Amino acid sequence: MTEPSLHHPPPSRAGNPPPPVAQFAKWPPDDDGLPPGPADIGNPYGGGGGGGGYMGGGDGEFKKGATKPILIVVGMLIVAAGIVVAIFAVKGESEKMDAKKIASTKQELALMPKDQQIPKWREWAAREDVPELRQEAFAQLAWAKDPAGLDEIIKGLSSADHRIRGTASQALLEYGSPTADKAKAPLLKALAESDNSDEPQIAWALATLKESSAFDRVFAVYSKGYLAKVQKIDGSPAFDPEILVNLSSLDKLATLKGDPSTSVRQLVATALSSTGDAKWTNQLIDLVKDKDVEVAREAAIGLGKIANEAAMGPLLEALSKADKDSRQKFLEALRDGVGAKGLVLAIRSVTHEKAEREKHQTKVIFDMLKDLHDPRGGDLLVQYIATNPKPHWKTEAAFRLAESGDVRAVPTLAWRMKLDPLKIYNQIDDPELRQDDNERVVSARMLADLAILNPDKKADILKEAEEPVISWITDKPQPHANGLRFLVAAESKAVMPKLINWADPHSALPNPGAQPPVPLDWETSQSALRYLGWTKDPRGWSILEKQLTRQGQKKYDVTMEGLQQGGLAVLGMTLRALGYGAADGFAQWGDSKAFPLLVKYIEDKEGNEQSRLEACFALSWVATDDQMKEVAKKVHDLTATDPKSTLIRSCYLETMIHRPVPEVTGQLVDLLKADVELDVRHQASRAMGIGGLAPSAVPLLMEKLKDPAVRSDAALAILIGADTDTVKRAMAVYNDGGPDTMEELKTIYNGSFGYWSDKNYEKGDVARWVQNAEACGRVKVHDGLQDWPKVLLSRALSGDFDNGPRSMTRVQLRTRLYRDAKGGDEKKRVEAIAILKFMKEKGVLMALRTEEGPWKELARQAFFEVMNPKAFVDSLPEAPKK
Repeated sequence: MTEPSLHHPPPSRAGNPPPPVAQFAKWPPDDDGLPPGPADIGNPYGGGGGGGGYMGGGDGEFKKGATKPILIVVGMLIVAAGIVVAIFAVKGESEKMDAKKIASTKQELALMPKDQQIPKWREWAAREDVPELRQEAFAQLAWAKDPAGLDEIIKGLSSADHRIRGTASQALLEYGSPTADKAKAPLLKALAESDNSDEPQIAWALATLKESSAFDRVFAVYSKGYLAKVQKIDGSPAFDPEILVNLSSLDKLATLKGDPSTSVRQLVATALSSTGDAKWTNQLIDLVKDKDVEVAREAAIGLGKIANEAAMGPLLEALSKADKDSRQKFLEALRDGVGAKGLVLAIRSVTHEKAEREKHQTKVIFDMLKDLHDPRGGDLLVQYIATNPKPHWKTEAAFRLAESGDVRAVPTLAWRMKLDPLKIYNQIDDPELRQDDNERVVSARMLADLAILNPDKKADILKEAEEPVISWITDKPQPHANGLRFLVAAESKAVMPKLINWADPHSALPNPGAQPPVPLDWETSQSALRYLGWTKDPRGWSILEKQLTRQGQKKYDVTMEGLQQGGLAVLGMTLRALGYGAADGFAQWGDSKAFPLLVKYIEDKEGNEQSRLEACFALSWVATDDQMKEVAKKVHDLTATDPKSTLIRSCYLETMIHRPVPEVTGQLVDLLKADVELDVRHQASRAMGIGGLAPSAVPLLMEKLKDPAVRSDAALAILIGADTDTVKRAMAVYNDGGPDTMEELKTIYNGSFGYWSDKNYEKGDVARWVQNAEACGRVKVHDGLQDWPKVLLSRALSGDFDNGPRSMTRVQLRTRLYRDAKGGDEKKRVEAIAILKFMKEKGVLMALRTEEGPWKELARQAFFEVMNPKAFVDSLPEAPKK
């Protein structure tokens, strides 16, 4: 038999893909190849494994002379009659509930509101005649964490059907301890009667409920390799070695460090490492030298946590002697088990024998730190910077600090802003670092983030970095936008004269017929106008207004089509840049006085489409609620279908997406008609849903779901804007269509998160998107759980989403989520940890799960799910391009 492993098949720290999904209690999965359980813990009824052997009669025999023959015959007739009655009863029910009837019953219940649905599922949970519906009932009740449902699930542990017992055990994982603790006694009884089909699920349920009396039996199941494949009822991995470790005493586990089984030694290493207690240093030193690298890397985690001289010597030796592949595994173990501290300590193991190898090994560690974003590494990174390493690694260390919102990065970032890459890097050792000025570009951006995240430290940050940043942006032909961003965010007064000049160049506009390129002065003005608006300097308003309307009385057709003729390319692109920049400036300013200016600009059909679309975006930041009603009216009144009118209509819908006023956006339902342009319908759906649906719109949208022509648009509005119950009912509607009917919804959902701002986070929009995506994973369409919204939203939240004025950078959101997760607002805490999970923020979740507080268990579970994702094999649309 193949040795089980903590990392195989569900990935733990190694990050390998999980096994194929086995729904409910089907155990083992098809073609699993696991051997049958031994006789002493097998099926007490004498049947085989696989969930079907419980009907067997055993292989014992009657004792001679113990019972009279006539009684045996009578008894056999009675039993036979009972079997015939049972067979016909089951056959009759089976005929009544064929696959089609079962599917229609599920669909009927799925379309009901939750308060009507749950009582129906309780009824099915209590019935024993239709196993598939009983299993489905267990799942639905467990996901709802229904207290009355828990009692029915516990009763399922005594079912004669081992599939039912297995599913009941899986369902108990959703309740957890202490809620499901009353199931311990029934679980122990079921474990004694289990066979291969339900033993792993029952054993794992006992482990999850912390039933220590079951340890020996649970450990035996683990040793056979069964527990590693246990899944939750949604098919996601359930096995967590930490839970198994906590079921026994460390002293007992420590005695097994020399066990011949690799999986047992690996579990011992995991158990001892989890404590970070120097008491286990000697045992971990032995285990880090284990011949099996999986065991050794688990031990490395413990030595990295202990991190005293006694522990670091063997750890660094193991890293130094490891071959390339083994070293990578050791570092991954330190990353996923210890976090940033372990990786920074591992820098000491970097070889200095060859420059290229030293460079490569150091880069691997800093790349892992970048992937992690663990705020706990700050102290060690500061100590590393104090050793004055090579400029590139010193800069990288400052980046890792800043990515976690740590202001201690500022002095190093300011130092780096002063240095020209051509002067600090040579052509022999670092030729690639001389090719660009990216380190200063990133440094300026990080300084801006730190100024925004730490307003109380703004003056100190400005004092440290203002002069080198101004020097950098004025030493180039054009000032870099990141430099402007920092200086404006930090409220620099010294930059204002230059910023005004950049926003309003003294040069004349290019004439019609001018040849490319666009003059640098006018290229610069676009970015400068945005940041001038951010300052809200009184001198800036007239400049923004001037540049927005720069054409004056002499009109040119500067649409994208117009630029292709008449020699207007350079002038047109200059006017586009000015309009675009002015719109961004008004968006940053946020004053409703700009509303009529922007409306006039938007409705100029000879204006450039790109800058007019940006003006619609700006409109969302300057409009009052009453002005948004005007926008909604314009959307309704613009019924012409020519391309220029359609553009304006779609443009105003963009405004409504970014400035959602539910009582206004709720009026857009009537745009969801087959004769309305597709783009308009999609934008209307986003506008309705992105900021939360108006209650009055929900029944209208549910009705729209009945129309296949607009179903996807109605579903999109619900999916991003409704409550979880409505979302689940809307998704269930898709059971009425073919397998491909969901594809349009996937595509338009995928394109709905290209921009969002701090307001979307503060108002709870992002949290709602996450909750609704999670809810879809509890809905079956054509027997498949709908996990694709989770995958698509997670991808959107895992990327770089700073897309213009008022948007957040990933650094800003990460830091705010970390702070909110540790704050006193329970609702925000739960939402923050859920968003961190979707963003795959491993480092922050690691920090939260190791810090004492009400967030600890939530973060532990979120981290487990990030490290052990559910397999997803459906096709998905590509990520939208920026």
